[in-house]
Amino acid sequence: MINHNYKDINTINFNVSINECFNELRPHPKFKDCTFDSYHDDKAYPSQAALKEILRNISNTQKKKQKRSFFSKKQKENKIAKNIYIDGTYGIGKTHLLSACFHNFQGTKAFMSFLELTYFMNFSGLEKTIEFFKPVDLLLIDEFDLDDPATTRMAARFIESINNNTTIITTSNRLPKELGGGKFDTTQFARELGIISNTFDTITVEGKSFRINLASWQAVYSNKSFNDVLNSYEAKRGILLVDFDDLILKLQENHPFKFFVIPKTFDAVFIKNFKPFTKLNDALRFTIFIDHCYYHDTKLFFDGEITEDIFPKEIMETSFERQFLRCNSRLDELGLFFKE
Repeated sequence: MINHNYKDINTINFNVSINECFNELRPHPKFKDCTFDSYHDDKAYPSQAALKEILRNISNTQKKKQKRSFFSKKQKENKIAKNIYIDGTYGIGKTHLLSACFHNFQGTKAFMSFLELTYFMNFSGLEKTIEFFKPVDLLLIDEFDLDDPATTRMAARFIESINNNTTIITTSNRLPKELGGGKFDTTQFARELGIISNTFDTITVEGKSFRINLASWQAVYSNKSFNDVLNSYEAKRGILLVDFDDLILKLQENHPFKFFVIPKTFDAVFIKNFKPFTKLNDALRFTIFIDHCYYHDTKLFFDGEITEDIFPKEIMETSFERQFLRCNSRLDELGLFFKE
């Protein structure tokens, strides 16, 4: 029986408002049920259990925030509030723990990736973004990183502006002192980097990626052809069938904060004529798209010119290597590549 439940990418409406994007600032479907109890720390790495308890205590103690008088607010403004910066490798559950914080906390809160934060700052302006987030009691930022001087300036100003009233917890794949390293001359931005670094208490968590162990669904389809899976895949939200070049074109035409529309609409994306990347900007937009698919647990099926390395050496050796490594890690869990 042929499955006709797939759509063309030209049927997707990317005309979403900034307010609709702000409404997405919560753990997406993949992480909507995450709790501290459902996080199974690896006993070989005690730092995982230690981090879980630290975050549990923070999200518990912050539930009943005392009302601040004029004098207590003035007093608080004279010191830097300490927040949590979680440093750790890919696939050890940092996003799970961040989502558990969100669900456990009872005050005003927001959950977003750092890239989403930069999209909002670039699209709405820094001042409007600060104004929006200032009333938030708990801000959770996944995958913090700095790619360029402009982002560094905005991030420092943003954190400095909301720090008095907002608890910030962020995850990253590099230590605060390494931010921006290899991407721009960090010596010229010592003040901004100092503001960011001094705002946080850094906790390093160790472990090995568990994503490869979660990909058992792939075995169900691995012995079938791309078309066989396309015609038999059962989806609740729908299936997107798209040519690789058409997908890249749509990603070029739309602002990255709108990419969530695709995985929010579809359970699975089938990509034809896939081939390794040759342009850095296309590869970067693809990694952002994969991040959104990861948050929504949208499965990905690739058919075409498949090689072992979808990001060639010349792209991997750029200052964005960590983004591409994260993308590969998430594709281990989400993607299935068909080789003819």
